Amino acid sequence: MPLVNVNQQMPMGPGSGNLGGAADGPKRFFKHTGELSDESKAKVVIVYRTVPNEPTNCLVVGTKFLPDIYHDGLMKAVESDGGQKEKELGPFLSRQTFADGTNMLALLHKDGYIKKFPTKDITVTYGTREDGRIALNKLNDQIAKDLGVKVSELAIKDDLADQPDPSTKATTKKSDAKKTTKK
Repeated sequence: MPLVNVNQQMPMGPGSGNLGGAADGPKRFFKHTGELSDESKAKVVIVYRTVPNEPTNCLVVGTKFLPDIYHDGLMKAVESDGGQKEKELGPFLSRQTFADGTNMLALLHKDGYIKKFPTKDITVTYGTREDGRIALNKLNDQIAKDLGVKVSELAIKDDLADQPDPSTKATTKKSDAKKTTKK
């Protein structure tokens, strides 16, 4: 009798186990993901599609620079139903924590992982072919047109200073913690 447990149903052959292969089902594409438009094509998560008073800039996280624990947690948040339902990822991340209990948005901001880029330098990826890719500035133009607003009105006014301090794992705002009681 063999000592190896073999699942007769498991596909074995070329391509088995590859994402998008028969064993794993079709590859899924997610909102809030993209890449740099330069030759590097570095993968990014788009935290904010526009910046207040700077409608031609966005805030992104380069996923390859994150430690594994933060990379995996961020991608779970992006791919979650809650993350996919959000128009902007930033507010959702402000309500999420990494496995070690630190607030996602606050840690990404405090540790310098969030970077500002011109929207024209980010390509939003939602498919494998050219028709599944669009420059972020063009996407913002289309969203603004559909909503009947200016691109500058798409920015969310969200103060990162009022986010939880990631080092304390607290859920209170920094501004609340600084208040003192008067006698």
